[in-house]
Amino acid sequence: MANELASLPAELPSRLRSLTVDGNQLTNLPALPATIEEFSAGNNQLTSLPNLPARLRRLDVSENQLTSLPDLPPRLRYLDASDNQLTSLPDIPDRLQYLDVSENQLTNLPETLPVSLEMLGASNNQLTGLPATVLTQLGSASSIDLRSNPIPAPVLADLATATRGADYAGPQVLLSMPLQPVEHQPRLLQEVVADWLAAEPGAVDAWQGFAEEPGAQDFALFLERLAGTVNYGHQAFRDQVAENLLQAAMRPQLRKQLFELANGSTASCEDRITLTWNGMQTARLNADVKEGLYDNRLEQLLQHGRVMFRLEALDDIARERVSSLRRADPEANIDEIEVYLAYQTQLRDQLELRHIAPDMRFLNLADVTPDDVARAETSVQEQEATGFADFLATRWEPWDTVARRIAPDDHAAMRDRLADALEDEFPTRLNERLAEHGLTDDADARRVAGAQILSEIAREIKGELMHKVLREHGLEP
Repeated sequence: MANELASLPAELPSRLRSLTVDGNQLTNLPALPATIEEFSAGNNQLTSLPNLPARLRRLDVSENQLTSLPDLPPRLRYLDASDNQLTSLPDIPDRLQYLDVSENQLTNLPETLPVSLEMLGASNNQLTGLPATVLTQLGSASSIDLRSNPIPAPVLADLATATRGADYAGPQVLLSMPLQPVEHQPRLLQEVVADWLAAEPGAVDAWQGFAEEPGAQDFALFLERLAGTVNYGHQAFRDQVAENLLQAAMRPQLRKQLFELANGSTASCEDRITLTWNGMQTARLNADVKEGLYDNRLEQLLQHGRVMFRLEALDDIARERVSSLRRADPEANIDEIEVYLAYQTQLRDQLELRHIAPDMRFLNLADVTPDDVARAETSVQEQEATGFADFLATRWEPWDTVARRIAPDDHAAMRDRLADALEDEFPTRLNERLAEHGLTDDADARRVAGAQILSEIAREIKGELMHKVLREHGLEP
């Protein structure tokens, strides 16, 4: 706890089990009692540590000026020594599960890491690679963060080749640049598509004619990276990609959207690829609706609309989660891609988001807990119960396109009513509301109230059309 302490008593209580002295001005520490199990001294000015008690299980000495660490006790499970000046590490205890040594001056990592290690944060150091044994010592549930290290391109290529192999069962490795082999000559679009359409060789030739379209090469690289994601192991996922390619070959507008979405998607880690794929699937679903594939299947169309509502609500929740993490620690390296994707993948089944990819590589780095996911599920369900009808009527453009096609007269009448209301009813309502609050001459209030009233009018008039069309088909939103 922050009290601006400059020192601690020379002798601490002999039976002390837990001690927190974060956020002070300590430059050194007394001997720690043998009974200590948890000790936190983050955000001080420590340059060294005393010997650590054998019973210590949790140690946080982040944000200090340490240049080295003492021998680590055998029972230690958690160690945060981030944001110091460490140039090397001692032997790592066999039971350690969490190790954060990011933002130091490390030039290498220990040759041996415990199999129990679940998270190794080593970003923002001077590392030029990984010990060769690390990829076999740690399992697939472990994560290693190596972002912002001067790792040479050939080493990145070796890491990429090793971690993308079909039999790879090692840790997830996060880098600042794409985890992919270095290629001197990018593969042709047709060649990459052929990998995905092995069961449909006759459909590949058409893609040769698309190679000069804007964004074609970006899309080729995206597809190649997509084959290296954790989702490639799912047959249903591979079938889904193949079906998208078959559809894109026949539908120029959909193909154009996919090419545009691929732009810039390969400039980051694997999960950026997966998140982009999810966006492509959402674009495909919306395109299917707008192009009339569900005009005679309104019940399925409603379900697709609910999926779009849930995704939009999840995006809002993820955005707020990222903001709250950054407010809590402005210096933290928050990867918003991992946060957004974590909510999508963890709630894929519960919210019936069947069109998105089933998995992600770096869930451990997302800063999204099971409690966060549970709260998000409840929030989305509550929002849907009260807000889906308005979303469908006023915010989901594909529905408006369908309504215009299947109920052209009613849709035209709705547009006329809306135009009349904006000309006559809107200024009347606006003036009445401003007068009610004594804000007639307040320009800011006029702007805010105007937007609210426009939204209200749209909900009323477009909502009537939506309910009428759905009732005629025996449905309710």
